[in-house]
Amino acid sequence: MLSVIMPAYNEGHHIYANIKRVCHVLESHSFDLVVVDDGSSDDTFSESERACLEGLPVQVVRLETNSGKGKALLQGLPLTSGEVIAFLDADLEIAPEYLLLLMDALHTSEADIAIGVKSNSRFPLFRRLLSAAYSFFVSALFGLQLHDTQTGIKLFRREVLDKAVPRLAIKHFAFDLELLVVAGRFNSKIIEYPVQIHYRRQGVWGRIRFQQMIGMLVDTFSIYYRASFWKWLQPGGLTRAWMVAFVFGVLLFGVGIGKIITPLVLQPPFNTAFYFLALQFLPIILRDWLLVLGGGLLIMISLLQLNKILLRAFARRDQGDLAGILHRK
Repeated sequence: MLSVIMPAYNEGHHIYANIKRVCHVLESHSFDLVVVDDGSSDDTFSESERACLEGLPVQVVRLETNSGKGKALLQGLPLTSGEVIAFLDADLEIAPEYLLLLMDALHTSEADIAIGVKSNSRFPLFRRLLSAAYSFFVSALFGLQLHDTQTGIKLFRREVLDKAVPRLAIKHFAFDLELLVVAGRFNSKIIEYPVQIHYRRQGVWGRIRFQQMIGMLVDTFSIYYRASFWKWLQPGGLTRAWMVAFVFGVLLFGVGIGKIITPLVLQPPFNTAFYFLALQFLPIILRDWLLVLGGGLLIMISLLQLNKILLRAFARRDQGDLAGILHRK
């Protein structure tokens, strides 16, 4: 069974027709549809209810305030009953027929997630450049080899969302990215499927505003922090101590090499701290080599200890000192 969640914000002028179109496309399949009105100021909710009252397999949820696409999708999730959950933008710039195509691709490839990727160039040049730059940025930060994380059609197997959703914090435009990052951490297989988009918005920005771009950038760095080793696995005190020791070892090693290659002159107050940290009270030749050898030794010991901790943690059912991988909100 397929469940479709459609977040909608001020889509009253066409939401009724769009709901009927989705239901018509899926009428020969087992499906349900959940429309989430994200605090619209127009008649989105009443028009969606009109489709519901006509007997279509539709449920309608209304959020009192505009809370963001991510929160709207999460509000709709408990109302779904399908083994596969689809996210579809309510404006239907992506035709609902792609739901069936992505569903077939999901099953044929035995993937866990199928996401749409824009395959046309009807978007304004600025939007395409912006999208390409963001995709490169995401790939560099997270290693996600995806062309587009923001296209408004995605399909997930329910068990993927059951694992990933408790980890999510972002509720706005970067919600899609965090969901894919978290799903990737659980080794979910993600495939891409080309979709045509009927771009109807005016101007080079569409609905995107500069403050939203800044907000998405901030959210992306927030996701990177939460997806880091430190936050994701929630290492225990011993592991954190060895991580700090590793960084301190790199610092000592770097200072030692730097002082061997060229004299290092620091300004107050750093010179006072480094008088003791860099062993400046010792003879020069002894001091510099002690820093290099001490830093190198600390790096090797800390790496060996961290390796042991990792191997021990993943050999245990409860993940031991890295139990954060099992974390649920």
